Amino acid sequence: MPIDKIRQIVTGGNNKQVKIQVIGGTSNVNGNLFVYECGDTMIAFDCGIAFPSSKMLGVDVIIPDFNYLIENKDKFKALFITHAHYDHFGAVPYLFQELQVPIYTSEIVKEFVMHALEDKASKQIADAAEINLLTPDTPEVRIGDFTISAFGINHSVPDAMGFAIKTPQGTILHAADFKLDWTPVLDKPIDIGTIADHGEEGVLCLLSDCLGVTHEGYVHSESTLNSTFDQMFEDAKGRQVLVTTISSNISRMYQIINSAVKYDRKLVVIGRSIQNGVEIARKLGYLDFDDSVFITDRQAREYESSELLYLVAGCYGQWNSSLARVGRGEHRNLAVEENGLVIFSADPAPPSTKEDVASLIDDLTVLGAEVIYTEIQNNLHVSGHGLRGDLITMAALAKPEYFMPIGGSPSRMRAYTNMISELGVEKERVFELLDGDSIVFESGVASPGPSIEVKPVPIEGRNDEEVSPVVLKDREVLSNDGLVVVVVPIIESEGVYGSKVDIITRGFVYAKEAGELVGEVKSIANSLVAQNKTNTREWGKLKADIEKKVFKYLKKQTGRYPMVLVHGVKV
Repeated sequence: MPIDKIRQIVTGGNNKQVKIQVIGGTSNVNGNLFVYECGDTMIAFDCGIAFPSSKMLGVDVIIPDFNYLIENKDKFKALFITHAHYDHFGAVPYLFQELQVPIYTSEIVKEFVMHALEDKASKQIADAAEINLLTPDTPEVRIGDFTISAFGINHSVPDAMGFAIKTPQGTILHAADFKLDWTPVLDKPIDIGTIADHGEEGVLCLLSDCLGVTHEGYVHSESTLNSTFDQMFEDAKGRQVLVTTISSNISRMYQIINSAVKYDRKLVVIGRSIQNGVEIARKLGYLDFDDSVFITDRQAREYESSELLYLVAGCYGQWNSSLARVGRGEHRNLAVEENGLVIFSADPAPPSTKEDVASLIDDLTVLGAEVIYTEIQNNLHVSGHGLRGDLITMAALAKPEYFMPIGGSPSRMRAYTNMISELGVEKERVFELLDGDSIVFESGVASPGPSIEVKPVPIEGRNDEEVSPVVLKDREVLSNDGLVVVVVPIIESEGVYGSKVDIITRGFVYAKEAGELVGEVKSIANSLVAQNKTNTREWGKLKADIEKKVFKYLKKQTGRYPMVLVHGVKV
């Protein structure tokens, strides 16, 4: 719709300013969280986790920074979730430990969220959660100055949705991960009619997936993989077979199980996350196979491995995943056999996990398995993200006045801007926002809004505790440059320090082979101790002085940056 017509509409009635605040989902593919604001109302779209890099030692997941929502909790009225992938809903349990709002989403997302709340938050929070169905078949929802309806799109999980958000400034289409699929496995084709209708009525802004923008053409249909698994299982007769995929990729699970049934293999599901996904999918009727197809890992002992198909969690190489434990030879109920076949059928690993995946593939190979993955075989995966043709089609149907690429990366957002400009759209009408940035609509005109500070929050352990930046930095130092401990004896009965310190090293140098270096460290520490021998009340100052001078010496001599700790031992 021409901008002059949009201005006429908004100036003729309610002309409240509308803002979209990005918390996560633009600087990185994962951790999606977008906040829409108008007057005294805030609503959010998606609330997902991100994956830690290999440098973030001990971190299990990364969640968005919820401070902005918490600071505005009186305005925050609802959360809408587009589809059942963890990078779009996985952080809900962490958010709900701080504040709870009604959720609007599909049946399959509801089941995943309820399970996640019980697992990561508490049964009490899960029981109190208000999760409402909002689908292309349900009525629109009015919240403050926002009116929200859903339209069907395609992705690698069934019932993915886009949202049309009617605001005082005009209609905004929020189309997260999507593609055009005319023959989906467990879904209806994308609802281009509804999208086109919105385009004819007038769209102010389109928030669009941009991950596949660097590839020409249209992404293949999920159904093209049906023959792939049939052929693989045909070729693997008499062999052990393991397949790994994303634990919420229900369409892929259906294809894998369907082929397993054709070749008389029983399914053994290994790994908590993928067991949850299978359980939810069976409950909702997506995996409509006879109960006899599914057996437990204990029952599997009664079968030859060639009669089984193992569906195993851990396609991104997560350290604690079942497949990673198999690769290390540490899994209690599953071991890779010589000439066993391991198939990775998932999105190419996010950049932060590529090293972990490569390491896992190596581990499995060393154990004797044949490992098949996307870099050596093209037909293992069909992306859930549209390519340039898909993205251009969405843009042409919606005909928005403004564009905002999401769900990609800075380089892909720029590629999306260039693609849209090739269609004759001024680049100024495409907004590339990083996490923390915002866009403001007023009188039908978009402009950059204020930015806020957002810091991704690393989480670790069974208690889901936040890991401070200081701890992460210490772990990085220890992993790279090791530890040097200076042990200072304290003669408590006399209130003085002992005459000789001891040095302990871990991951820095082997003390017996670096006598001169360790000897000099002892001399530095002993000298400082001697200067303060009777002044034990200033222990804190002595510790700091030793740490500073020993670190400076070691850095100069070795070019490394070990962590230096001084420990007092009472004798």
